[in-house]
Amino acid sequence: MTGRRRGPPVLAERLLAAALRSPEQREGVAGDLYEEYMARARVSPMRASRWYWFQAIRIAARLGAGATFRHVGAPATGPSEIPPPGDSIMRTIGLEIRHAVKAISRRPAFAGIVVVTLALGLGANAAVFAMIDALVLRPFTARDVDRIVLLSQSREGEIDRQQTVSPANFLDWKRQSDVFAHLAAIEWWEANLVGRDEPEAALGFKVSADFFSTMGVQPALGQAFASADETPGQDRRVVLNHDLWRRRFAGDPAIIGATVRIDGSTYEVAGIAPEGFDFPMAAQLWAPLAFDAESAANRKSRYLTVVGRLAPGRTLDDARAQMAVINDRLAGMYPDTNRGFDVRVHTLAQGMLDVGLGPILSLWQASAIFVLLIACANVASLLLARGAERQREMAVRLAIGASRARVVRESLIEASLVALAAVPAALALAWLGLYALRAAMPARLVKFVAGWHEIDVDGRLIAFTVLLAVGTAVIAGLIPALQAARPRLAETLKEGGRSSTAGGSRVRLRRGLVIAELALALPLLVTCGLSALGVHRFLNGPQGYNPDRLLTLQVVLAPGTYPDEGARLRYAERAVQQVSSVAGVESAAAVNNMPSHGGNSSRSIEISGHPNPDPANPPRVDYRVATPAFFRALELPILAGRGLQDADRENTQPVVVISESLARRYWPDADPIGRQLKLGDGPWLTVVGVCGDVIHNWFARRNFPTVYRPFAQAPAGRMALLVRTAGEPSAAAGEVRRALRRVDDVQPIFDVMTMREVLIERTIGLRFVAAIMAAFGGMALLLAVIGVYGVMAFLVTQRTHEIGVRMALGATRADVLRLTVGQTGRLTAIGAAVGVALALALGRAIEAGLLGVMASDLRVLAGFTGVLVAAALAAGYIPARRAATVSPIVALRGE
Repeated sequence: MTGRRRGPPVLAERLLAAALRSPEQREGVAGDLYEEYMARARVSPMRASRWYWFQAIRIAARLGAGATFRHVGAPATGPSEIPPPGDSIMRTIGLEIRHAVKAISRRPAFAGIVVVTLALGLGANAAVFAMIDALVLRPFTARDVDRIVLLSQSREGEIDRQQTVSPANFLDWKRQSDVFAHLAAIEWWEANLVGRDEPEAALGFKVSADFFSTMGVQPALGQAFASADETPGQDRRVVLNHDLWRRRFAGDPAIIGATVRIDGSTYEVAGIAPEGFDFPMAAQLWAPLAFDAESAANRKSRYLTVVGRLAPGRTLDDARAQMAVINDRLAGMYPDTNRGFDVRVHTLAQGMLDVGLGPILSLWQASAIFVLLIACANVASLLLARGAERQREMAVRLAIGASRARVVRESLIEASLVALAAVPAALALAWLGLYALRAAMPARLVKFVAGWHEIDVDGRLIAFTVLLAVGTAVIAGLIPALQAARPRLAETLKEGGRSSTAGGSRVRLRRGLVIAELALALPLLVTCGLSALGVHRFLNGPQGYNPDRLLTLQVVLAPGTYPDEGARLRYAERAVQQVSSVAGVESAAAVNNMPSHGGNSSRSIEISGHPNPDPANPPRVDYRVATPAFFRALELPILAGRGLQDADRENTQPVVVISESLARRYWPDADPIGRQLKLGDGPWLTVVGVCGDVIHNWFARRNFPTVYRPFAQAPAGRMALLVRTAGEPSAAAGEVRRALRRVDDVQPIFDVMTMREVLIERTIGLRFVAAIMAAFGGMALLLAVIGVYGVMAFLVTQRTHEIGVRMALGATRADVLRLTVGQTGRLTAIGAAVGVALALALGRAIEAGLLGVMASDLRVLAGFTGVLVAAALAAGYIPARRAATVSPIVALRGE
């Protein structure tokens, strides 16, 4: 079957080729004329031919006259004048860009599909980059923040960086180092602010006098602390946070020099911090850190966070080298407390980064890259299909002298323009995702995440997305571009060359791309399922206690108001008594740290008859002090012995209840009841009971060895009140508050929440992981299904003639359907097999990186493998069904 040749008049093309002797001229002029001819030919082939003849004759005449003039007028000797190469390159690139725009505009549907596909991949990566940029790379905006460092002292393998330095070690560091212009210590301070308004629990910090100089800020009003303020007795001065000053004191500048009541003591307001400064962790006020003689000699208690500002001319490496020398010196002088500890110097961003945030962001970044790779494979497949349609055009251009380099370059330019067109949509998707993320974060937690308010679409994100788009265009467009530059000229240019595109490297490449898409999509789907399962397990699974119908409140007893253990015990007992009398309350108890709370308390442990092999590095256990009704209020089971009782008083035998995990660790084959242990430097305690384990922290403290002491034998100043109610716990919150006001009407009560609300808040990070992984998994599945559909539709189109022959020879529609669906099944099976291997490897990496928060589950793997296979087969069935309905006559005619 033959047909009329499509393309410019052959003689006109030859005339043009003879006139355009330079390869550059042939590439630029002939290519431009061909593109314009094809556009005109769609309207009127005859007029297009006349136009092409006119242009060929005009160009040949002009170039011939110009060559004759140059030959006659040129000097007999000397070099010929060469046009500036830069101008020629820029003109060529400009022409190629215009050609690419024309080519894209002729296929708006194709361009739209590519834009949407790339927008999904680019948007996912843009959103993750915005979070990494704000939370990891630039969480702080202090002056010369790159000169501020955080110092920690820890053993090998420990990941905590904050609150790891003892007072004595800090003072020695300050005296012996010269790499820091300023070195400051920070101590956590839960302050009770009284007067002018309702009592308020304010988050404060005790800081060294040069803290503000270290951070590169000075108070907006008043002044910072002086070295004399670090003396005990002269430390009753305070700097207020700007927001606290405006909210509680109406922004009154006269507050400077006035006094406020904090923790039962009078403090003079020294200054107001500049607006926006709340380091560290949403601080509301700061007071001087004053060490008495006992604290200054303390090397065992590591509760300080230390920050420093590098001296001019000194670097981070200088600080690390000097601190290593000082650390070795102190380890030799004080081996009992310093041996086995290393000093680490971090950038401020690294040091203040939450230990769980890094692995989570790494998981999101890897997932976003997977989504982008799937999008790249999809776009590459589309470009290969586009190249198959343009084979004849490319062959003609190469036949009349266009270079392969120009064809590759033009193809990459076209891909880059489409990718850049996807940038606005990608940024819009990223903005929507970030907006949803910010809206989902509880307001009371936002203030504790440094850099959270800085997450937004800014110039850095736009530049990153543009660069990523160009890189993506090169990755996705290079192979199709190379394929377009290597057409089989003889087969492509001959009439009726139908078979040239039916098989070959393009088809193999597209099949390989489909396999890659499926293989990359499956790990994301499995991770999505594992994260959802992890959220369900930690939120609704066994906690070790019953979180339902449980109301929680927080109280911090100030030393100025409750100066000794007797006063703290009396408050706790009266508070429990008053709350227990509220209608609907079944039981109430006080404990220093309740489950799932952000804080924690731990002690070193020594077992009688089993001395620690390394006294300088003893094992540690979680430490709790609770009133007798604690186990009843939590419904935490007693597995052996007894719980805490009213008879356990300060003048009776010191006792302790231990958790099942602790009993299993130290007495795996023996009865722990009656055994003795010691916590820190305290007295020997007799084990009277074993209780169940609890999940205290979903990320790092699950079923951790824990001891429970009677509150009467070790009263704590910080306590949580646990109130079990007969009905909805939130309904009793008002009456419980009023009952506590009867105990002390100026004692702040805060964080009044049900235990279910506490669990939801404490698992916010894991829920974010699940939500974002669900979005990534959905995008991956959508792109993979589109990829399967596109390839199968292409293959069916290319095999239309073959299908017609088969049906003419007796093949049924069922045979055709089985043939095409079988091809989809083979591709899907290979992709799923590779994806299963990747999912298993990725699952192990995630399990290790997130400390077991998400555990591998073969049921999840099998389930999502089935979902992916079913979706891929459905995507391949649609074009297969269409192929089975094609009339053999139509297929044989090629219509």
